[in-house]
Amino acid sequence: MPVPVLVLLLLAMAAAAGEAPVWRCPDISQPPMASCSCDLPHTLRCTGDSSALSVIADVLRDLQPPATVSLLDCAVRNVSTLDEPVLEGVRLHGLVVSSGELRRVGPRVFAGLGGPLQALGLPNNRLATVPTAALAALPALDRLDLSHNRLDALRAGTFRGLRNLTFLELSDNALSAVEARALVALPRLRTLRLRGNRLTVEAAAEALQGAGRALQELDLSGNMLAGPLGATTLPALAGLRVLALGRNRLSSVRRGALDGCGALVSLSLQHNQIDVLEDDAFAALRALTQLDLAHNRIVAVSGGSLAHLSRLVQLDLAHNFLRALTADLVAPLRNLQELRLDDNDISMVSSEALPPLRRLTLADNPLNCDCSLAEFAAWLANCTRLPASDRSTAVCATPPSLENGLLAEVSPHELLCGDDDDEDDETPSPSPTKVPVSGKQVALRAFEYDGFSITLRWGVEASAAPYACDALFVYEEVGAHEVLLESSPVHCNSSQLPDPRALTVSLSAADLMLGHRYRYCVVLMGGGGPVTDEVALVLGCSDVIPLVPTGRAPPPPPSARVASLHANVTAPGTVQVAATLWEPSPRCLLTVAVFAGGALVAQERLNCSQPRALLRDLPAGPYRVCASAGDSPARCVSAQAQIAQQQGLGMAIAAGFAALSSALLLGLFLAARRLLRRPKLMPTHQCFLAGPPDEAQHARYVKLHATTKL
Repeated sequence: MPVPVLVLLLLAMAAAAGEAPVWRCPDISQPPMASCSCDLPHTLRCTGDSSALSVIADVLRDLQPPATVSLLDCAVRNVSTLDEPVLEGVRLHGLVVSSGELRRVGPRVFAGLGGPLQALGLPNNRLATVPTAALAALPALDRLDLSHNRLDALRAGTFRGLRNLTFLELSDNALSAVEARALVALPRLRTLRLRGNRLTVEAAAEALQGAGRALQELDLSGNMLAGPLGATTLPALAGLRVLALGRNRLSSVRRGALDGCGALVSLSLQHNQIDVLEDDAFAALRALTQLDLAHNRIVAVSGGSLAHLSRLVQLDLAHNFLRALTADLVAPLRNLQELRLDDNDISMVSSEALPPLRRLTLADNPLNCDCSLAEFAAWLANCTRLPASDRSTAVCATPPSLENGLLAEVSPHELLCGDDDDEDDETPSPSPTKVPVSGKQVALRAFEYDGFSITLRWGVEASAAPYACDALFVYEEVGAHEVLLESSPVHCNSSQLPDPRALTVSLSAADLMLGHRYRYCVVLMGGGGPVTDEVALVLGCSDVIPLVPTGRAPPPPPSARVASLHANVTAPGTVQVAATLWEPSPRCLLTVAVFAGGALVAQERLNCSQPRALLRDLPAGPYRVCASAGDSPARCVSAQAQIAQQQGLGMAIAAGFAALSSALLLGLFLAARRLLRRPKLMPTHQCFLAGPPDEAQHARYVKLHATTKL
């Protein structure tokens, strides 16, 4: 378990207090009641059972300066309630208590402390409400950590009496509602962390109505913020300097976004669904120095989008769909020092887009190394400010003669354009082999998703055999467009299949998102062997299919697996799960996942010897519950007030290829013939096992080919 932020702050405080000439760690070793150690002066870290706090308090009361303890960090077992003031008379600056089971903190627990407590941590517990009455006894409190609990709402008056609080950590709870006046009682609050909760845009806006002008750092990452980021998405926060909105579902950045947050210097928007940056999107954020837009769906950035960010120093646009690095992108950014563009579709770099950067990364881009990149290649080779590791990220994808070569090491005479190439080559290059597209049909007969992996069952026209498998493409529907997400090689030969008319392909769904809509396309090579005049493409695509659990799974392997699964709603927001397993091993783990409305809302790992769980604090159902032992396929059932019988969803989907043009098919084939990056297919039959990777080769690139030619 990571050390809570509050503990790190307290450790620093304790270290600062450790200037006394002599300090010895108190000797507290009474297992199993309590066992303590010291990793910094005046800092005591303890573990123990339900009597640990009493044992520790008895020792600390007798300590005299300079032997006093500033920070007590205690992890206790079998403690669900704290009612008595066990630390009465103990003088502490900071206190952290975690048990994993603590549900209630009584109003008198912190009464009678020997001095004003400045920092309190109650992380990694099961608190469903903030212990308001207990906190009222701590008017001098400066920092409060309630992360990793089960808080679902904050009401007006929750933090009454804590006017000196400057740091509030509420991450990884289940907060979905925060009343407007909940934060009014905290006029000095500078840092508010709400990461990993269930706040919508409306709930977040209401919560921040009560935030004071002192607020400087706000973390709303990992919530349920959806839709465009506009001028009024969040209320005016004039003093805010750091804002984290990553891992949400924001779709675009509109003109004048976050108007009222003009003091921002750092904005994180990574891992959203942003595909459009409107002109003047950041016009209200002229003080911004750091902007993170990685892991989105941005295809182009116009000059007007970033026009007002003259102070920007760091820009991260990695893992998007940019096609080119142009002057429009960087010209307005006069102070830009670091630019990250890894994993885009960049094939061209404008000779004017060469700012004096300290960092520039271009890994996993399909650079077309012709004469248009000559100036950029020279700039790379001569830019001593760039680390060698950055210069080596610019790798040629085309032409074939330079494939996988480092652009900075390519000599100028090798960067040719079409006419130059013809003049220099005495022997003309052979024309590429044109592979015809077969009229044979491949149709998706069944689609199965168990919450972890996808199984595609294709029907292949009998006359297409013999054939060999080539590649699988996954596209996501984004508005009116479809974007290539994954492309992976598939290896099989129809002669090794029990029935060449039935082809099964499985892939991991780890990088796909529940509820989103995807199309799956498979490429076969008719003839089953090397490319010859008789070989033709056999292609098939599914309809666009929403990713939701179907309750059907591939046949289980002969290992630990779920034989039966039962799920019952025992109370609102509470689901009881019980499973029966076949052949469980001593180290077997059972993974239980609960879905509501197509979204994962809870997940828990259990030992197979005790395959039962009670999952609480869930959003409104109905629920779909899936369980899997180890790597075996999952079993899924529906859990409602009246349990619905488990049923699978079989999809018979026509190929839909008649509407696709021959140019599209040929483009799909050309992309498939490359060595595809990031393979994520899982073999379901020995003929799907991929060959060994060539570690000496750089990854090749297909995103540009697929998105442009298709």
